[in-house]
Amino acid sequence: MKKNYVGIACSQHDPAIAIVNSEGEVVYAESTERHLQNKRTWNTFADDLIHVEYLLKKYTDKDADLVIAKTWSGKTQFSLKIIFLLLPLFKKKMIPYVYNVYYYLIESLQNVYDFSGKSLRFQRRMSNPDVNVDVHNCDHHLTHAATACYSSPFQEGVCAVIDGFGESTSTSFYSYKNGKITKIPGIKKSLQSLGMFYSMICKVCGFDPIKGEEWKVMGLAPYGKYDESIYGKLKKILDVEDTRFVSRNFSVLNVYDELFEMKLKPGHSSIEAADIAYNGQLIFTELMSEILTQLHGKNISDNLILSGGCALNSACNGLLLEKTPFKKLHVYSAPGDEGNAIGAALLSFYKDNPSKNVPTAQMSPYLGESMKTEVMKNCKEHSGLKHKTLNGQPLYQHVATLLSEGKIIGWVQGRAEFGPRALGNRSILADPRSVEMKDALNSRVKFREEFRPFAPSILHEYGEEYFENYQSSPYMERTLKFKSAVWNKVPAVVHEDKTGRAQSVTRESNEKYYDLISAFNEITGVPILINTSFNVMGKPIIHSVEDALSVFFTSGLDVLVIEDMVFNKSDFE
Repeated sequence: MKKNYVGIACSQHDPAIAIVNSEGEVVYAESTERHLQNKRTWNTFADDLIHVEYLLKKYTDKDADLVIAKTWSGKTQFSLKIIFLLLPLFKKKMIPYVYNVYYYLIESLQNVYDFSGKSLRFQRRMSNPDVNVDVHNCDHHLTHAATACYSSPFQEGVCAVIDGFGESTSTSFYSYKNGKITKIPGIKKSLQSLGMFYSMICKVCGFDPIKGEEWKVMGLAPYGKYDESIYGKLKKILDVEDTRFVSRNFSVLNVYDELFEMKLKPGHSSIEAADIAYNGQLIFTELMSEILTQLHGKNISDNLILSGGCALNSACNGLLLEKTPFKKLHVYSAPGDEGNAIGAALLSFYKDNPSKNVPTAQMSPYLGESMKTEVMKNCKEHSGLKHKTLNGQPLYQHVATLLSEGKIIGWVQGRAEFGPRALGNRSILADPRSVEMKDALNSRVKFREEFRPFAPSILHEYGEEYFENYQSSPYMERTLKFKSAVWNKVPAVVHEDKTGRAQSVTRESNEKYYDLISAFNEITGVPILINTSFNVMGKPIIHSVEDALSVFFTSGLDVLVIEDMVFNKSDFE
């Protein structure tokens, strides 16, 4: 009897679903925020009753048994209930913000975990009452590790999971060899959390970690400078000891009191918090580098596989091979909690199929939905909107020419990327040669703060020409230093500290996007495009034709390309 596996990321934030077929192939993975168009979809179940019926019909075998794999273990529910009962005892000692956040996180995690999977089970049994539906509860950090290891190109490596919190620790370490993931023995639990440290920095800078605004801290940090006083206060919070995070201070809560005294006041410019962001990012990188250096000292591997929310810190990732003894680094496109849906599904598959070999090819991030052909057809026939229909090289040449003329373009092709970053299929693209382009994108397209940088997508074979100590960065997962000779060549993607969060593009990884950048290179002599996610600030990346058209007509986009359809605003004037 065939079995299909559905992984459900059931944290209280960033829920997602991944589907693995009976051969162990990931056939679908997407965050719930995309189809709901609700950023981060807090306290929401991934298996929406109606949407999941569509997914089961499209991506699973009707007559197959179903395994529902959840990204937290059953023991967590018991632990959460105990913590929930004890938390009020610490209320008077905690900053009200911190107490309220912890209270909500625990309560909502219980709710989401309890209900996740029930709609899936219902819909499968409604469509075929004869199939079996089983539920597997997986250790949270192990699902992080599974996504990271199974998506890597390595046959062996050492995996570090570092995030806000897991089942009973904020960090976990595993060895990975020939498809087997094994917890490294003898490492004590980290009760202190690097992820929560960075969330506090985010809050003190005037941003909101609940909304996932840690990105803003990374963007703001290069505008700041070292400050001995700020650095000293932040340095009190965490230290690394024997491959775990520990508190330097007897009462870390008192340190957070000092930290919140520095909080940016409402109505003040974010730039005023740049020194806090700089020193916070500096200490984050120091702590990450130190714990990973100690991990390398276990003599397991020179290949580092990194996961957990902290692995989204691309500014730190780009420095890890320089600051630690590791020789290679892999970070998948979805190292946060949404990515765990893949890990849970694959853990369950390999548990049932222990003799099945794990692929060593790097996993594609293009696992989401495509634009619906029926809606595309209706748009052509009934919208009344003028458009060109182009395919292949004529399309790439046409769009590349428009980009070289300064047009800002929404680019939608194929299946959506899994994870928080657009990688050339749901992207807004522009010319990196323009000094004014960064401000234009922030002010009239993305509607976000002026200090926020934009990422360069570069043809992989030109990487060493543009970056110092170039590393392949297929998922836009690491920030690299531009060579001084090219600063004035691509100023729109050179950040304040002369870095850029690079995406290495190959024809094998994304043929259409590669050919578009190649066409732009032929025209301009620059093998780079600005690539930012197809959304406006506060909204998820677009999911449907309707979403794309909405952003096109309510922002400063000049051109919209959806598959073979090209809409140009100049045609409507």
